[in-house]
Amino acid sequence: MPLNAAAIAAWQAGPAVPVSLFPTLPSTSGYAKDYAAHHQTTAPHAFLAERQTAGYGKRGRSFFSPADSGIYLSLLVPATAVAPLTPGLLTTGAAVTVVNVLQRFFPLTVFHVKWVNDILVDHKKVGGILVEETAGGVVIGIGLNLFTAQFPPALQLKAGAVTDRAVDRNIVVAGLLDALAAFVPAYHTGGFLPEYRALASMIGQPVTVAVGNQTLRGTATAIDALGALVLTLADGTQRVLTAGEVTRVILPVSLYEDGAAV
Repeated sequence: MPLNAAAIAAWQAGPAVPVSLFPTLPSTSGYAKDYAAHHQTTAPHAFLAERQTAGYGKRGRSFFSPADSGIYLSLLVPATAVAPLTPGLLTTGAAVTVVNVLQRFFPLTVFHVKWVNDILVDHKKVGGILVEETAGGVVIGIGLNLFTAQFPPALQLKAGAVTDRAVDRNIVVAGLLDALAAFVPAYHTGGFLPEYRALASMIGQPVTVAVGNQTLRGTATAIDALGALVLTLADGTQRVLTAGEVTRVILPVSLYEDGAAV
């Protein structure tokens, strides 16, 4: 079933978040940032596309966004709604929010997160979150391979879909918007962090982390109160790493490597 703005509005349980829907965009987050540069952001506004031709994630990595099978959604919120901006909390909280919505629709699916912004099923990336500041607001970008069946050869071993059956994406988008609208005003509390830590299967595991030109190897020990990764090195010292300084996280014994977000 095609995406439909009226259907999404009808399925929203709370006050409807306005949705601008496009057949194709280079990137919903790119469009949201351009929109913010030319309009005053006073309330949440969602931008949604059936297909992206230049979807991107962390550090500009591309995100495969074929037509009719994914959710490519960017929510623009006023800067005042998230001030003072704490990207680590907003990103980790958005990831928990998205997983909780997906879990309602796919109760038998086991979801995990890879710090900081990736959503995994069966060790494969099925989605990602990207938080970006923009003029007068913040964009929360969400990319989901909902029932994408075919991936380019370079992605086949590390990207997957949430489900192998077609579902009504309008209902899922409505659920995401309701949940995000409820989450954003309270994200500073970090009340979702226990859920995030439970979803982060990398905790307690050896990981390799690229920080600029430096490679760190250690154990992912914890997610701290601001959503940062605590890495314990071989000599027992600890590094607290924020998403902004980390360029790549590599997990052990997995076909998955850090890829794109939105």
